Amino acid sequence: MMRTLALAFVLLSGPAAADDCAAFWGAISDLREEAPQFNGRLAASDGDWCLVEDFVFETPGDYVPDWYVDRVRLKGSALPWLTGLINGGALTGLVPERLEIEVEGLRLVPKTGNAQMDWLFEAQSRPNRIDADVALAWDAAGKVLRVEALKIDFPGENLVEFSGEAKGVDLSSDGAMQMSVTSFAVTEADLRIRTHGLFEWYVLMPLGPSFLPYEGDIDAAAQGIKAEMTAAVVDLPGATFSPESKSALTTLIAEMPNPSGVLTLSLRSAAGVGPARVTGYAVSGMPATVQETAPFFDGVKIDVGWTHEDAP
Repeated sequence: MMRTLALAFVLLSGPAAADDCAAFWGAISDLREEAPQFNGRLAASDGDWCLVEDFVFETPGDYVPDWYVDRVRLKGSALPWLTGLINGGALTGLVPERLEIEVEGLRLVPKTGNAQMDWLFEAQSRPNRIDADVALAWDAAGKVLRVEALKIDFPGENLVEFSGEAKGVDLSSDGAMQMSVTSFAVTEADLRIRTHGLFEWYVLMPLGPSFLPYEGDIDAAAQGIKAEMTAAVVDLPGATFSPESKSALTTLIAEMPNPSGVLTLSLRSAAGVGPARVTGYAVSGMPATVQETAPFFDGVKIDVGWTHEDAP
């Protein structure tokens, strides 16, 4: 399992030298039998970047998208660590301090099993490419993982930007990583989303079938859901969410299902937010009301902003 997860990670991490690029791509190719089908062409080095072109990652099953990417540029010091992880070798002394990724021309193409529709979806995806950049850094001494910058540029005036920091992340060994899955805690996070159709394409469509009835007055049902969401915002703990943040959330909800503007969210917590905060619910059960979630937000400050923008 860890080798397969490592494969997914190594696809987005990379070396600097041509020999390292070849070894990197060879390590991935050796794991074809353990991962969904993928193809691509290693275009060797581009300065200190490793360049992969015409990358395809096929997900198993129908009604899930395959991933097509024109170009992936990768660099960082994580290659020896990742190679050791994939090959089941020792990770001691290998420090994945940094990695940077640039993705150009990402297309998500749904497959239905119907040749006609699959061809049409593939053609439809070509003018709707997504670009993305990410820079990650790991402080081995402090066991802190930082997302220095994540930017996802969607077609149209749609953009996601994120940065954050998590403590309790130990990448020094296979066992340490498994422990980190339950011990990490996010202490800082900053998110900015500009949506002019982004919500409808990537949030509304997946969630709608789960919450809306199949028949009857759909508009009334949607209004009922919005009323419940607004009531839940009012009940959020005031120590965590200021009146201004609650106002921003309720304004955003009022614009659904077609919000148009910029959402910002900032989280700060000295103790951090992670799996440890929800372990108690495994015994007591999930909270039935918003008020019962107060312990989860203890010591957490979340600032939310919403600025309406007319659709371009």
